[in-house]
Amino acid sequence: MMVLALPGFGAIDSRANIERAVGLIENGQYLLARGYLEPALIDFRLYASERSRAYYLRGYSFYAQQFYVSAGKDYYRALEFNPDNPAAQAALANLHLRGQGVPRNLELAYTLFDQAAEQGHAAAQLQVAIAEMTGTGTPKDLESARSWLTGLADAGDSDALIHLARSYRAGTAEQPQPELAQQYYEQAWAAGDPDALAGLAFMHRKGELPQSDPARAVELFARAAKLGSGAAQVRLGHMYLTGDAVADDAQQARTLFVKAADQGVGVSYLWLGHIYHAGLGIQADSDAAANWYRKAAQANVAGAHARLVNLLLQSSRPPDHREALSLLADAAREDPRAQNDYAWVLATHPLEALRDGDLAVKMAERAVAQQASAAFLDTLAAAHAERGDFEAAISTQTAALILLDDAQQDLRRELAKHLAAYQAGRPWRE
Repeated sequence: MMVLALPGFGAIDSRANIERAVGLIENGQYLLARGYLEPALIDFRLYASERSRAYYLRGYSFYAQQFYVSAGKDYYRALEFNPDNPAAQAALANLHLRGQGVPRNLELAYTLFDQAAEQGHAAAQLQVAIAEMTGTGTPKDLESARSWLTGLADAGDSDALIHLARSYRAGTAEQPQPELAQQYYEQAWAAGDPDALAGLAFMHRKGELPQSDPARAVELFARAAKLGSGAAQVRLGHMYLTGDAVADDAQQARTLFVKAADQGVGVSYLWLGHIYHAGLGIQADSDAAANWYRKAAQANVAGAHARLVNLLLQSSRPPDHREALSLLADAAREDPRAQNDYAWVLATHPLEALRDGDLAVKMAERAVAQQASAAFLDTLAAAHAERGDFEAAISTQTAALILLDDAQQDLRRELAKHLAAYQAGRPWRE
């Protein structure tokens, strides 16, 4: 047994403290767990693999409290001491998959998940299968994905059965096999997973089964939602929100979205933001809407970032404007569409404090360099106009108009309005 005397700690059994920390983490006592882990992190007598585990555990405690930057640092430290630590590989992959505390990098996420999967890490194996099934961070490979999923399903993993079912459905498989998909959903339901009912409901809803029945879809969604399926809660909530196949009921929709949000279903955050933003069945609350949109954006829900930015820009409060610009700047680091959106705000926003012609031109030129579309050139023209260079604005806008075809008459009329403003010596304002 190793007992190390350190100044201020007395006799410390680092290995025993690591095990105590495990129990504390399981009970949600993260701060206290880190107190037990700290001495182990500097105990030179521990094996590298043991120190790696201690760093991973501390990283996990940070992650559980949403301290993602600190979690990422500890996961990297864990891998420095043991590059083959599958728990740390999978945890770091998850951060890169979600862009939490580290840059979002789907290729790196897949590589790390794959390394952990090869060592038998079941959660990583599921993530590898999902990535290969959807082509996320790696080329699509249904055969490999199904191999991983079959192994997990044989070990009793109902999530694997559900994804195995998806792999045979339209939209995933080039040659769908709905009967086989139904069979796997039924196996998952027999194992007690309510998400399987939601999967069957989607198949009925989309007409994928020979005996598809829209009424049966509603019944299955309702049953699955009652049993706790987040996917069913979100879908049924959206149906109540829009009056699709059920009577519209915004309050019932909100109840279902809240239940899904409590389970961490990211898309429910988006719809709760929409409800508070639009005041559907409840008093409109921009702050609440922004909070929900912010959570959705952090979960990488499609459309959430744009909704949050637009809401913040509509605010009368300068701190909201600064947050919006910060969000736009972060997104614009690599993505040309985000660069274009950022440039458009900097060039055309009615508030002078938000405009910056020089930065707008820089962002728009970066976007155009990657994709010289009519829309991107339109933004570059607006940026030149904001800077007072109307000659460049006119020539750029003319180039944008040349790229439009006969089917784009609405866009042509809009861009022509912009051109007329520049010809009159006026910048464009949204």
